[in-house]
Amino acid sequence: MSSEKHKNKVVLLVEDDEQSRALLIRALKSLGFTRIIEAEDGQSGLKKLYLNKVNLIICDWRMPGMNGLEFYKAAEKDNLLKDISFLMVSAENEKEKVIVALKAGIKDYMVKPINVDLLEQKIEILLG
Repeated sequence: MSSEKHKNKVVLLVEDDEQSRALLIRALKSLGFTRIIEAEDGQSGLKKLYLNKVNLIICDWRMPGMNGLEFYKAAEKDNLLKDISFLMVSAENEKEKVIVALKAGIKDYMVKPINVDLLEQKIEILLG
């Protein structure tokens, strides 16, 4: 569904695993996203969020230093998430973890491995 509507949307992808990051970038590009900012951990994700206006954050849960939930809470505390959709992506599929993420305010959660069709559906809902 590579469309023009995502061409000007900016995605911040916070993922420490290089292979997972490459797969997500390929999936995002297939959905029409051309402006993808990469961060390899929560700390660099925060720095890039301060410097860039983004529409969507896709963030891994398990990362060294600052995990995805800590990244979300830090960005929220610094008022960096206004009008930004947040999708947590993780191998963590325990119901309790999903509940913790959603209660913290994370808009949606997706378990790895990534299904591109499901990713597209979630992004469409998040971006309206």
